[in-house]
Amino acid sequence: MSALSTIARHEYYAELGTSLPPPVLDQPEYRDRRHTTAVEAFEALRPGDAYEARLAVQVVLTGAHAADSLREAGVHREDFSKMTRCRAQAASMMREERAAKRMLAQEQKLRLATEAVAGAPKAQPAIAPALPPQAEPHAGPPPVQAAAPPPAPVPPAVAPPRPAAPNPAPLPVPAESAPPPSPEAIAKAEAFADEEMVAAAQIRHDRGVTPQCKAHYRHVTLPTDPAVIDALVHGTSKVLTLLGELGGETLDEAA
Repeated sequence: MSALSTIARHEYYAELGTSLPPPVLDQPEYRDRRHTTAVEAFEALRPGDAYEARLAVQVVLTGAHAADSLREAGVHREDFSKMTRCRAQAASMMREERAAKRMLAQEQKLRLATEAVAGAPKAQPAIAPALPPQAEPHAGPPPVQAAAPPPAPVPPAVAPPRPAAPNPAPLPVPAESAPPPSPEAIAKAEAFADEEMVAAAQIRHDRGVTPQCKAHYRHVTLPTDPAVIDALVHGTSKVLTLLGELGGETLDEAA
């Protein structure tokens, strides 16, 4: 169930209306139609709280601006320079749209799992069955029974000799684990991931800044600090863990 209030929902609707690219024919009818389409796309993403709603707004707006940049590329098809810039802008917007959609799906999965754990009934301790009441003793002395003859002695069993236990193999000595990244390196790595999500995911996928990564993202200022690169590769925060969900095919498509 969504936790968004009516006031917050209307505020997000207003933000969509003011941030969408204008229609080709800037008339009230076309503006209302574009705003209605954006609101329906926002509702289809099913945001459950304020943070998910913020990601849903980013998904809708980046998708709308990507479509508008492609339209501009078609308008300037005779000017190769303008057409190339418009297509590059559209590709950048589509990458931002996919990144925001992945983050929204991750947040929704985490929220639903938390709600499922919180709503699960607690296990009740098992109750031992009640024992039947003991029968009251009968009045009078018990009957005298005849003494049974003593049992014949049984010779003790001779146990076979036990084989000598082999010497236990020495346990392997665990190798010293690398120290975790420092909080400063984690903060710098998350800041780089917020600005360049795809490049940061490529570094985590390649386990470092490789020559292929530098060639694919030559327009991006990649980190050079070994501590920041180590944080991108081995960091376990929510933002850095999300980078590992971008597979190789998705990165090749985004690049």
